[in-house]
Amino acid sequence: MNILEEIQNCSVEWKELGEVCEIVRGNGLQKKDFLDEGIPCIHYGQIYTYYSSYVYKTKSFISFSLSEKLKKAQTGDIIVATTSENIEDVGKSIVWLGDGDVCIGGHSCIMKTRENSKYINYYMQSTFFQKQKEKQVIGTKVIELYPKNLSKIKIPIPPLEIQEKIVQILDKMTEYVTELTSELTSELTSRKKQYSYYRDKLLSFEDEVYQVEWKTLEEVAKFNYGYTDKAKDTGDVRFIRITDIDENGYLKSNDKKYIALSEESRNYLVKYGDLLMARTGATYGKTLFIDTDEASAYASFLIKITPSEELNSRYYWHFSKSELYWKQANNLVSKAGQPQFNANSLKNVKIPVPSLEIQSRIVQVLDNFDTVCHDLNIGLPKEIELRQKQYEYFREKLLTFVAEGEYTESRVE
Repeated sequence: MNILEEIQNCSVEWKELGEVCEIVRGNGLQKKDFLDEGIPCIHYGQIYTYYSSYVYKTKSFISFSLSEKLKKAQTGDIIVATTSENIEDVGKSIVWLGDGDVCIGGHSCIMKTRENSKYINYYMQSTFFQKQKEKQVIGTKVIELYPKNLSKIKIPIPPLEIQEKIVQILDKMTEYVTELTSELTSELTSRKKQYSYYRDKLLSFEDEVYQVEWKTLEEVAKFNYGYTDKAKDTGDVRFIRITDIDENGYLKSNDKKYIALSEESRNYLVKYGDLLMARTGATYGKTLFIDTDEASAYASFLIKITPSEELNSRYYWHFSKSELYWKQANNLVSKAGQPQFNANSLKNVKIPVPSLEIQSRIVQVLDNFDTVCHDLNIGLPKEIELRQKQYEYFREKLLTFVAEGEYTESRVE
């Protein structure tokens, strides 16, 4: 009999977490308390960042005097994040497998159990658990999962022998996916560095192979500030904001906001190939290339850059990611209070302008690198995503039990 058959045929009790775990709420730790060395601690925000289902060590420390005031998790205890601005992060958990105790602060809790703690932790990642969790959280801007509500969530408790077998399989899968993802991520990082190297090399024109004129952006482009309106969940056209630009200079596909289309807002519509730049805040200078035909208008903290006939918009977009561009941007930005990189600063950026034919060739080369590095539909990013989905698929199969009064269709034959 294989493990899936054993799971299907074993006896399972559905119990509330409060019945199988002692839940202890954390207290008092803040980010400002972190030290480079001292007593090990885990801040709730750290739990969000762990890829694997548990952590062996932590790089955060606090003073001995502060540690005396905090709750401590022992080896094998489950640590749960109970506060976040994102519902996906609330309820995330790790099993502490380090040597000795570790301190935790507020916005976290410790779960101690006589069951297999890794099994419970794996189950807390499952879809069925997440659905129950969503019924127990409260808040809108700040989401809370209070220990008393966490304790009400029911989980399946098979015999310890079955728990151990499930853990063994998921541990091996976790190790495999973690190692593979690490290798793929390392390869992706290498390719990104290669892309950056060739981009900066091509755009420096140090070898003077091509005839090039260095011009200020004011000479080869026009600038227009965005439209002021309140972003809403529904409307006639998408409303592009600073926060809609991802780290690679593309438009995010999630968390879309909209506005009504009026005679005035029509003047701020964008089309495929347009360029928008963030002019304020931490992301100042970041440039977005519009790669969609979705009807959209741009918000007031963005500047639309309209190149003249002698400047290829895609060529400029690649330039806006170069070291040469950012050296100028960081020197030109107004850093008094909130960083401001408005049109008066942007117009002074100097850009190499070769012929349109050469610009087109450079774009072709850099687009190929960019596609390999950043397109989630092909290449290494897609491979990383597929391996994670594969892991999640088998985890769900191993953790699918018959709920009380409810039968699932996702059982494995």
